[in-house]
Amino acid sequence: DHSAPDDIPDEKLPESFDLSDIDGYDFTSEVTDQGACGSCYTLSFTQVIESRLKFKYGEETPQLSPQYLMQCNYMNEGCDGGWSFFHGFLAENGHMVSEQCAPYKAETKGHTCTEYTNCTAEAKVLDSYFIGGGYGQSSEKKMMKELLRNGMVNGELNVPRVFAFYTEGIL
Repeated sequence: DHSAPDDIPDEKLPESFDLSDIDGYDFTSEVTDQGACGSCYTLSFTQVIESRLKFKYGEETPQLSPQYLMQCNYMNEGCDGGWSFFHGFLAENGHMVSEQCAPYKAETKGHTCTEYTNCTAEAKVLDSYFIGGGYGQSSEKKMMKELLRNGMVNGELNVPRVFAFYTEGIL
């Protein structure tokens, strides 16, 4: 047992690691279709938290509500996109509720956070952090160690822009 991901020696990293089958147990959660809503950042966040709860406690946990986060997190833009780390901040300083109480609608316009005032807290994030300590400080090995030690991680991709230049011949 290692008390922190960085304590895992590089040579102990396995060739493969599948959270959907560790000794026959699936630590992943059900995939949700985001529909016509730009909610990938929220759906991935809730699925990571569900998976980490299963990984930590070794038992089924309630399905968490992405809708609640999209409606109640003023730091993001609901179906118009956002950043999962802002959900980490909200879940640290507030809580998350169940999908049963705040079902996913694939829309946010016309809805408000007050619709969920009667929902009870189901989960709270104790600490959200960047792997490696800061934005851009991660590596493949650091992510692998985090997965082994603590379970699923949420990633953001920074894909470089590819510019295509087209020219037209002048006749």
